[in-house]
Amino acid sequence: MSLTREEALQGVIALVADIFERDAAELHERTRLMADLPCESIDLLEISIRLGAAFGISVDDEMAFLRSLRLLEGGEALASAYPHLSGPRREELLRQREEAGGVSPLTLGDLADYAVWKVRG
Repeated sequence: MSLTREEALQGVIALVADIFERDAAELHERTRLMADLPCESIDLLEISIRLGAAFGISVDDEMAFLRSLRLLEGGEALASAYPHLSGPRREELLRQREEAGGVSPLTLGDLADYAVWKVRG
């Protein structure tokens, strides 16, 4: 199966809009799950299930939801833990981690990147 990032992003936006009863037009790749939406850990379970069903992938929650982000030191550790993210995005995450005050900076774009990476194998 071929999947473009734009197709993945639109799919992620659609499923998140449905879960949170939002207008999809209000959401974009920089929308943060935990900071911009009323997302709680139980919502991540639903997102994981729907993400897997929508794209025909198995979802590794640790990787998809950046669960170890606050524990990782340096770009190499992030590259190893999150190979689906671009180098510039990993650098941005390192900066945001310090500013976020414990709130995950996970975005809808990050989930789209994960879906594309999984589909492409």
